[in-house]
Amino acid sequence: MNGMNADEARWESEQLYLDGDAFYAGMLAEIETATRSVDMEVYTFEAGVLAERLCEGFRRAHLRGVRIRMVFDHWGSPEIDYGLYQRLENAGVRVQVYRGLPWRMLNGRTEQFTRKTGAWVRQFLRRIKTLNRGLHRKVTLIDGVSAWVGSLNVCDMHLREVRGREAWMDAGVRVSGPEVGFLCDAFRRAFGERVPSGSRRSLPLLLLLNETRYLRGRMNKRFRERIHRAQSRVWIQNPYFLPPRRFLRALCRAAARGVDVRVLVPEENDHVFIRWMSLGMMGRLLASGVRVLEYQGPFAHKKVIIADGEMFLGSVNLNYRSFLHDLEVEVALTHPSSKEELEASFQRDETSSVELTVAKLEQLPLWLRAVSRLLFFVRYWC
Repeated sequence: MNGMNADEARWESEQLYLDGDAFYAGMLAEIETATRSVDMEVYTFEAGVLAERLCEGFRRAHLRGVRIRMVFDHWGSPEIDYGLYQRLENAGVRVQVYRGLPWRMLNGRTEQFTRKTGAWVRQFLRRIKTLNRGLHRKVTLIDGVSAWVGSLNVCDMHLREVRGREAWMDAGVRVSGPEVGFLCDAFRRAFGERVPSGSRRSLPLLLLLNETRYLRGRMNKRFRERIHRAQSRVWIQNPYFLPPRRFLRALCRAAARGVDVRVLVPEENDHVFIRWMSLGMMGRLLASGVRVLEYQGPFAHKKVIIADGEMFLGSVNLNYRSFLHDLEVEVALTHPSSKEELEASFQRDETSSVELTVAKLEQLPLWLRAVSRLLFFVRYWC
């Protein structure tokens, strides 16, 4: 895409998914047609119906001669055990553990938990050093041509088929085009391969990655720039809304100059203390004219930003971990049909939400208001 500006950039193909069942059904169908490679990086890989289907798809692809690789974050997959690890290896998957838990020394090469004292100590110290930098991206690359990106982990909680009405609501997209190559390079680095720094001289226009200090600063700056540039609206849907001060100030200033700023968060969070923390900043947002909506349905795990006519989704939580520590990815939607569908999804969720007001904040129990103020000051570590 050399010589192309951001307004002209466009994915060759783009398919939006707002349903975990459809997202993974489409991915599994494409894995069945893979001819060269399947590379998956994921925060949570959890045993269940979905994991078993993927393992079986990987096994069949491996038998066709397809190279299968996976890297998962051990912190996000604490329940993965030797049995599931072995199931992946038996399916022909080359597995790498990212940010392994120091107290669980799973070593696939020896097919056992590490037992030699010297190796255990070295591995333990290395894992302590990298404990604060996680792999939070959810990306599956097929034949290096298409990318499945979003907020969906490998977990049955994303399947209505399994969890019914309790299934989480997520957003994902399948894209293809030259910029998928940037995701391929990012995967190779996460997998532990050396990727020459000069292999791609340009920066992606349709993606945001944050694996280096420069790219992290670029991602954080882009988030604020969208808010500063917005003329009509900034709509945000995110389950973990604890952004840094500069991001909060940008939202407040946008609302003060008349921009329609809406923040849609779940009323019930899978981490209850996250909601308690976020309540500590809601008063400031409301006083600035930001509308805060609390979704009443199943847990909404979507990570969506709509700024005027630009729309983005991915793995980014709007908290300090995503801004400062974890590896994340965000994708711009470029096709009108995808944008219309995402906008309609936001509006549907809004109709199932209750608006938070200053009066409602003041009616919260005194203990909750006190706890939220105290927890707000430790949001950096969340």
